[in-house]
Amino acid sequence: MTLIAILIAVASCFWFVSDGNIHRTNVRQTIIAENPTPSINTLHVPKISYPTPTPTPTPTAEPTAATGTTQNTFVTRSGSSLLLNGQPFRFSGADIYWLGLTDHPTTANPISVMSGPSRSSQTPNSVDYPTQFQIKDALQTAQTMGATVIRSFAVESVGCSLCIEPNLGTFNNNAFNTIDYAIQQARTYGIKLILPLVDNWWYYTGGKHTFTAWENDSNENDFYTNVTVIAQFEAYVSHILNHVNTYTGIAYKNDPTIMAWETGNELSAPSSWVQSITTYIKGIDQNHLVMDGNYEQADELANFLPDLNIKTVDIYTGHYYPPTISALQTEVNQVTNAQKVFIVGEYDWNTTQGDSLSNFLSSISQSSVAGDMYWSLFPHDNNHGFVANTEHFTLHYPGDTSDMQSRVSLLRTHAYRMQGLSVPTATLPGIPYITEINGNAVSWRGAFGADTYTVERSTQGVNGPWTVICNRCATDLSTPWSDTTQPSGAVAYRVRAYSVSGIQGPYSNIYAH
Repeated sequence: MTLIAILIAVASCFWFVSDGNIHRTNVRQTIIAENPTPSINTLHVPKISYPTPTPTPTPTAEPTAATGTTQNTFVTRSGSSLLLNGQPFRFSGADIYWLGLTDHPTTANPISVMSGPSRSSQTPNSVDYPTQFQIKDALQTAQTMGATVIRSFAVESVGCSLCIEPNLGTFNNNAFNTIDYAIQQARTYGIKLILPLVDNWWYYTGGKHTFTAWENDSNENDFYTNVTVIAQFEAYVSHILNHVNTYTGIAYKNDPTIMAWETGNELSAPSSWVQSITTYIKGIDQNHLVMDGNYEQADELANFLPDLNIKTVDIYTGHYYPPTISALQTEVNQVTNAQKVFIVGEYDWNTTQGDSLSNFLSSISQSSVAGDMYWSLFPHDNNHGFVANTEHFTLHYPGDTSDMQSRVSLLRTHAYRMQGLSVPTATLPGIPYITEINGNAVSWRGAFGADTYTVERSTQGVNGPWTVICNRCATDLSTPWSDTTQPSGAVAYRVRAYSVSGIQGPYSNIYAH
């Protein structure tokens, strides 16, 4: 593990580099040659009609806050459709797995845990809580991209000192602070949440193996059959559902911000366990939908078939690495024929394998798929630039390369189309924050929705006059930005962001140097 974490005193910000990433290597990446992908025109999936696009809204410097009706209404199911306020609800959003715990440490003293695909292949991971800035920035960015639903591993949190349940039967309510804040912020911006309750894999958040290890059971698949382990997992689920959010005062089981509880991430559970745990969840929480964590993918087309008649399951899901339209079509038909809801829980948005992103998104929007979420979105860093992640799934808005920018544009257009909306062009970016000036190097915390930045300098104090020394010449990838013409003596700086469509945002703080 390579980890550099330097505490920055200005504005309580932190700079870090970490290579502790969630790895999606468990997912098949090959294309099934014997099942060629049909063209979009040959797909036979249920068609839906779209509402008339709404006009572009007037510019706003903050993402649009949700209406009270949206905030206080649960998403429900009618057959194979989702409803919100009694109207069909379709969405496209993102996986933001790290809202509860991050494997990109934010302090000088993160903890180390063990993670790996098996007990014989474990690697240390540094774990920390995400900052409120990172949480808010990610959700604001997601909303800028048109997201109305986010999937997160926030409540998968067992077996580490920062986790919700560090040790068997011991609960750390401090671990809820970031989760509570994330839910409150999602509520503010009209974003609904899908929250898996346990993981199949050896990630830093713990998983089913953690529960069996607590019982000295070397077979982690006994998670599904060991009655003692099942009771202990149920106690964990109960603690999550009954927790009262310290920001909103609302128990999770009563919070409409949460759209669905997912039984787990990428499980292969027997139907008896799915029946038992979903019945247990709905026995405590009659408000929320429940999603089967038994996922399907390109070469696994029968994982949730035995569960389709379970009445306590509302939603089924597929993960696509790479995007594969033929598998999507098969799985959609399986679920809709059972009069249940299907969503795309994860997909690789940044690959040349499988079907093209454009065709895959079109197949989703033209079918009865209720929604989809790409893997995965990352925020601005606390000090400057973005939170780094070496995986090719990492999405930074509006894109680190021209290819990423093109794909992000496709994702944004798709997200609004799923809502029957035109893509807004007049949304203002957020407000950058200058965090440090070191010599002639100017660092600022990035703003959501920003494409480029203008830097202005004053040599006569914080009241100006101001001279533009960088006219939209900087991006979040070029910070710290060097003022190569910096004169001797006192200077002051301010920065403002511009959106992809050229809309300028408010000025940053003024930093005198």
